[in-house]
Amino acid sequence: MRKKNTTLKDVAQYCGVSSTAVSLVLNNKPHNLSEKTTQLIMKGATELGYRPDPTARSLATKKTNTIGVIIPDISNAFFSEAVRHLQIELARYGYVMFLCNSEEKFENDEKYLELFISRNVDGIVMTMSAESMLPENQKKIRSILHESKTPFVLFDRFFEGDDSKVYVDNLESGYAIARHLIDKGHTNIGVITGPLELNSSRDRLKGVMNALDEEGITLLDNHIVQGFYDMETGRKGAKCLLGHVTAIFAFNDLQAFGVIETAQNRDINIPEDVSLVGFDDVFYSAILKTRLTTVRQPIYEMSDALSKLLIRMIENPEYREVIRVPATLVIRDSVKDITGNKDA
Repeated sequence: MRKKNTTLKDVAQYCGVSSTAVSLVLNNKPHNLSEKTTQLIMKGATELGYRPDPTARSLATKKTNTIGVIIPDISNAFFSEAVRHLQIELARYGYVMFLCNSEEKFENDEKYLELFISRNVDGIVMTMSAESMLPENQKKIRSILHESKTPFVLFDRFFEGDDSKVYVDNLESGYAIARHLIDKGHTNIGVITGPLELNSSRDRLKGVMNALDEEGITLLDNHIVQGFYDMETGRKGAKCLLGHVTAIFAFNDLQAFGVIETAQNRDINIPEDVSLVGFDDVFYSAILKTRLTTVRQPIYEMSDALSKLLIRMIENPEYREVIRVPATLVIRDSVKDITGNKDA
């Protein structure tokens, strides 16, 4: 027979006090009870093995101390590392994180949002899938989020507007990478982008174009390979670009790894035969045989800012903030200097 859970009433009877007094003490509410009575209740609750009922507490406080998080691809090291840090930061504030992986599908974004809202999560963090960034789907996602009245923060990918968001400066980062390649003598450059429905992909590409335009360099249409943020897209891009360009900018490190694999299979050396840069600076990029030049997204700082912003919005539902975080170009070994300047 299942043992009956200890209730507030049981603790009250055991201590010889009212249920109201027990509720005030065990729920950390203001009260005028003496220190002696307070300690008596705390001791009694411990001796009886009292455990608060989270459902009842959430009904009373209107809070569940849960946060719903949706990301598009858990296999992408940037997202997996970001949510790991986010979980640690949210736990500091007493929140439990529920994580869903949309697999870059709009229908999953929609389903998981409805699930979180039905479970009365206190806040939502969302990185939208590529499908959800399509105009007709953006409208639906935006409607669900706003109608729910649940505080939410968009992470990395976002729709236009004044909704709270945390993201890296992709425009400046794309510019910095292209500028680095140009300074090393590269004018025949190829790029492997993510889905151009995403603001991150568009801004990185725009940054590249801005740097090239300053030097009067043209980025040829057939030197732009569009795909997803995965290794397979890197392989696809490598097959299109190797032998036709002196440098490749892969829009994330996973794509760059696909380029490296394809180059090795063709006995093409990096950077002797072709230079390569990535984006994200995931762990493996620093330990490759030829260490990858890339852009480091400050994942810890972004997750910290994200958690603090969401907590502030939970406490003040009218609060909004847009946080744009600068990234850092990390120069390693995968770009060859072809200027002829040995001191460069």
